Amino acid sequence: MSRRGEEGYALVAAVASIAVFATMALTVLTATRMGIEDAGAEQAQMQAAAAADAGIAFGLSRILADDVTQRWAADGQVHAMDFAGARLRIAIRDERGKVPLGLLDEAQATSLLEQAGLGGESLLIARDSLLDWIDDDEIKRPFGAEEPYYRAAGLSPPGGQLASIDELARVRGLDAATVARIRPYVTTWTLRSGFDAQYADPRALAVMDAGEEGGVKVIDRARELAGQRTALAFADAPLLVDRPISIEAVATLPGGGRASRTLVVELTGVTDRPYVVRAYE
Repeated sequence: MSRRGEEGYALVAAVASIAVFATMALTVLTATRMGIEDAGAEQAQMQAAAAADAGIAFGLSRILADDVTQRWAADGQVHAMDFAGARLRIAIRDERGKVPLGLLDEAQATSLLEQAGLGGESLLIARDSLLDWIDDDEIKRPFGAEEPYYRAAGLSPPGGQLASIDELARVRGLDAATVARIRPYVTTWTLRSGFDAQYADPRALAVMDAGEEGGVKVIDRARELAGQRTALAFADAPLLVDRPISIEAVATLPGGGRASRTLVVELTGVTDRPYVVRAYE
């Protein structure tokens, strides 16, 4: 079976229900408060992590809500709230609105890496090496790298499918700092389903339009996210069934504790098994 069993099916409902998330979060919060008198950094981190888990649970409940007026759209809007002394920021994102790393062409790869701050020969090396990494042949591009280059480090290009965004740091010309700059708007979850501009990140739109940062679609989407335009009506919202959806929760405590969680799910449309977990980190 492939690493995702046809893009994700190797990971089956690792999270049994929303209640499990909430119960675990509350249990950890209670244990840390009752069992640890020293409210130090470790306790604060545990509390923040538990609150972030609860934020994931709440976000999942919002995309599964029966009442459409209470359902959150996968549009990247940040929802802020308080939970057990922590400040939560939760966002629901359609992974199809991010740059599909496995489907990039040369112009799109160039635009993506320019956004990451690369230029000149560094850009050419990173671009050609990235395209060589994700293609399924052994033909090296002019500034790129194929299997012989990586052999000494015990690495081998995957031949068409990235296992994770972190894998990008293995590519010649890329490093962890560069990957961190593009991480919010790239994805490895849409190799089959591709890109959908409807709820796309403006930076992803610019890449997929091959560098049209000032294009009408990019400007309109940025204004919508900034609250300057009315978001799409419920009737116009895309159906989320069979789309990879990410729920991102960041929890911060007044004392400095901070934790983040990301859950990637696909909604099934089936009542007794409404979602399948693809990743949780």
